Amino acid sequence: MDEVGRIFGDVGLGQFHLGLVQPVERGDYLTVEDDLHGRVLCQLDDLRRKSDLDLEGADALGKGTGTEETIHQNLLGLARIIGYRDDQGIVKIPTIPFRPGAKVFRAEENLIADVLGLKHRGNTGAYVGLLRNHSLRIELDINQLVQRHVSVLAKTGGGKSYLLGVLIEELLRHKVTCVIIDPHGEYGSLRIPAEANGVHARFHVESQGFGKQIQEYSPDAVLNPAAKPLTFSLRSTDPRDLLIFMGLNNVKMFLAPLKTLVEAVATTNPDYTVHDLVLAAQRGEGPAIEALHERLEYVEQTKLLAPQGTSLSDLVQKGVATLINLRGVAPDIQELVVARIASTLFENRKKGKIPPLFLVIEEAHNFAPQQGTATCSRILKNIASEGRKFGLGLCAVTQRAARIDKSVLSQCNTQLILQVTNPLDLKAIAQSIEGLTPGMTDMIQSLPVGVALVTGGGYHTPLFCEVRPRATKHGGESVKIVDN
Repeated sequence: MDEVGRIFGDVGLGQFHLGLVQPVERGDYLTVEDDLHGRVLCQLDDLRRKSDLDLEGADALGKGTGTEETIHQNLLGLARIIGYRDDQGIVKIPTIPFRPGAKVFRAEENLIADVLGLKHRGNTGAYVGLLRNHSLRIELDINQLVQRHVSVLAKTGGGKSYLLGVLIEELLRHKVTCVIIDPHGEYGSLRIPAEANGVHARFHVESQGFGKQIQEYSPDAVLNPAAKPLTFSLRSTDPRDLLIFMGLNNVKMFLAPLKTLVEAVATTNPDYTVHDLVLAAQRGEGPAIEALHERLEYVEQTKLLAPQGTSLSDLVQKGVATLINLRGVAPDIQELVVARIASTLFENRKKGKIPPLFLVIEEAHNFAPQQGTATCSRILKNIASEGRKFGLGLCAVTQRAARIDKSVLSQCNTQLILQVTNPLDLKAIAQSIEGLTPGMTDMIQSLPVGVALVTGGGYHTPLFCEVRPRATKHGGESVKIVDN
């Protein structure tokens, strides 16, 4: 083994200081020989250089009157203890601190893989990349993704859409049913194979398209011609759900008069339309009826409700990813669509009428905001807290962790975090993730493009992952203003 330093100073049960004799990077894996348990895996959490150079000495160097050879300096590190596996395969931390002066070595890959649990998971593994600076595969447990929810967090341009594309590719390979809320219409590229290059070879990824497993719907099929029209059946929409479309949250005030209105229209015309409800409300009196008339006119303009809507059996198909393309759709209509789809999926999954599935919400801070309300906020919070019981997994994707509802973010036990620099977003991430050290929080701010911090997903400690290249074409690339 390659010795990199020695332990010094006070030694705790969870971390220790070491003086380094070889350069190592923050985040590198180390090991210490323990008298009772053998080799124990550790990770370098912080790194600094200590010297006796004062201001006068620095000034002398600047003037050329001093030499760097006279500077006494030390490279110091702070390492956290990850642990060892006992005879029963459980990861434990030593109960007695390491000895000061003990040698610290660079960890070998077999020890890293054993303690971290990096192994081929077969039919349950989603391959998302390699452990940073190593050739060890990181495979997320698909069952945990669906059962315990996922969040993908990054600043704008940080690569969250690319990483989400990698994750969806893996779900499609394993025939996991998905419904993806796609506000920008960028995931249709999952149909198209990527152009293979040397990076694909390094990660052992082959180009592949998933055209047979992708279907696309949109409430505006004219603007998005590759998509099928998305509508909802008026007859199968009960008055309570109709209030959601109308954006009326005061159920006590509006539910009874709306029921009366619908029953009166349905009695004379079983194939009634939204326009029939508008005309009936126009003939009524009172503040509640006036408000219903105004909102029904709005619903009629959206053209979301039709006598024959998109059937649930068409929208949700086993092993298929259904894209809900909302590109160019007004924000308030987007909220209505998400609210209706999320409610339908939740209710029918509870009854076992549709297969277990994964609901992906891009730009989740717009649909479940921390401040203010959105039409779909309540149902998304319900799915976050209860969906796992019924096999309805949620994936919240956002570039503003501080702006998404904390009750949603806290329910995501698997987090895929790319570079984040906003202090409020960093604080929100630190508060929602267990086991995140201050050193890791600092590293999140300087992560290079293509590297993600992975927590959960079947792993007991956070991992830094080099995201593998996509097998499909990336559809979220920024538009060039000026060509090279």
